[in-house]
Amino acid sequence: MTSLPTLIISFALVGLALTVATKLTRRTDNVLLSFLQHFTGVWFVFSGIVKAIDPIGTAYKMEDYFAAFESTFEGLQNVFAGLAPVFPALAQYSAGFSIIMIVLEIALGVMLILGYSRRLTAWLFLLIVLFFTFLTGFTYLTGFVPTEANFFDFAQWGPYIKTQMRVTDCGCFGDFIKLDPKVSFFKDLGLLIPAFLFLFFHQKMHELLTPRGRNFFVGLTAVASLIFCWQNTYNNLPVVDFRPFKEGANIRDRKALEEEARGNIEIIGWVMENTNTGEVTKAMIPMDRYKELVAQYPKEAGWKVKDQIKTDPFIEEDGKRVTITESKVSDFAIESEDGEVTEDILSESGYSLMVVAYKFYGEKVTETVVVQDTVWAYDTIQVSLDSMHIEARIESVGPKEVEREAYHTDPHYGDLYRKQVNPLAAAAADAGWKVYAVNTYQDTEATELFREDIGAPYPFYHGDDKLLKTIIRSNPGIVIWKDGAILAKYHWKHLPDPETLLKRFQ
Repeated sequence: MTSLPTLIISFALVGLALTVATKLTRRTDNVLLSFLQHFTGVWFVFSGIVKAIDPIGTAYKMEDYFAAFESTFEGLQNVFAGLAPVFPALAQYSAGFSIIMIVLEIALGVMLILGYSRRLTAWLFLLIVLFFTFLTGFTYLTGFVPTEANFFDFAQWGPYIKTQMRVTDCGCFGDFIKLDPKVSFFKDLGLLIPAFLFLFFHQKMHELLTPRGRNFFVGLTAVASLIFCWQNTYNNLPVVDFRPFKEGANIRDRKALEEEARGNIEIIGWVMENTNTGEVTKAMIPMDRYKELVAQYPKEAGWKVKDQIKTDPFIEEDGKRVTITESKVSDFAIESEDGEVTEDILSESGYSLMVVAYKFYGEKVTETVVVQDTVWAYDTIQVSLDSMHIEARIESVGPKEVEREAYHTDPHYGDLYRKQVNPLAAAAADAGWKVYAVNTYQDTEATELFREDIGAPYPFYHGDDKLLKTIIRSNPGIVIWKDGAILAKYHWKHLPDPETLLKRFQ
């Protein structure tokens, strides 16, 4: 698996080769500054490209940050609490922000390599590195903040606990590689060194090509990056899938592996808090020596367990511990109205067609409709001295207005189901496939009304919205399964016709 040190070495080698070429062509007098230009330029180009492959993933990461900032500012007792509503508003434009940031990052990398408008490039590089440092710093530092405490309540800060972090990773390299927040933070602190060197010595930065040539290549890079991002955001699935739900992945086997590894997690220490003094400390005492913990931190003295310190998930292989990185596969859980159906989905031996709908477009309404109303009258007829007979008769029939709940689906979104998804699902069902849709828990109340509105005969199950967004970057999207493995995924703009689909999977 690619690691950050491997990437840094690769960037350095490419930067060194470019620096040698720059020196041989006599375009630089400062080899160190030239190397830093090439090194950071290659870094930014690569980082931008892996995010440009899946801009939606970066947009989701931005939404995580906006949500974290919203809750942080909501908890303040000063004028800054008024900033909280700004972040949900910004979250609505996450996809646009994502594309702008990615295009800027790639273009800035090329600007550094070419020495384009050196003063402007130096300032832009410094500002974007400061921005990244702020984000990664916030991510890492929230690990010191108890879940119930506010980030700015510094008196409540305690030992670093990974599970306390408000955002699990910064998304610096998209889904290509997940960096520990602490590593990301110190990485960005390191990038501040060349950033300030560029700012103070921008006049000594090398310049390649002619001014017109630099303008052409930077402009071409920005336009090409924008088109590439747009294609991977709105017109198709990412050209490369770095997520655990990529085509060919066996989700059943991976989930079983991660569950086994999670079951092997061991408690190796404790975070202890003294309720009398407020002191918080770490005690690296394993579970099998718990009596020792109790003796060192007696309850009578005010000590209590605040949290546990655990090993990473692992499995035993050839007598050695092999760390297993948990992925979103661990969270794969699908429910029906009657209970969980996860195992049914993963154990299905034949083909399955999953329709993913992680957001309904439309609205739930109460509408007034006219129905025919029958008014009955009841006559009592004496049959004999001891018995009576009640006979019903229609007194009148007329229109009556009644209210009922309905779902008005966005016309374009509804037609996608009626004209493309439903015929595909019907053909798959006729061929003996298991067919179902999965929407989010947030839309559960509207599910049945939505299903009726689009005329879907297949059942709708429910799952976590982040899980569904991770499975496929399309709404709706089609996922083909067999034996717990994902065979194919289709963006709604590129759905096959029923005949082509069934011919491919016979």
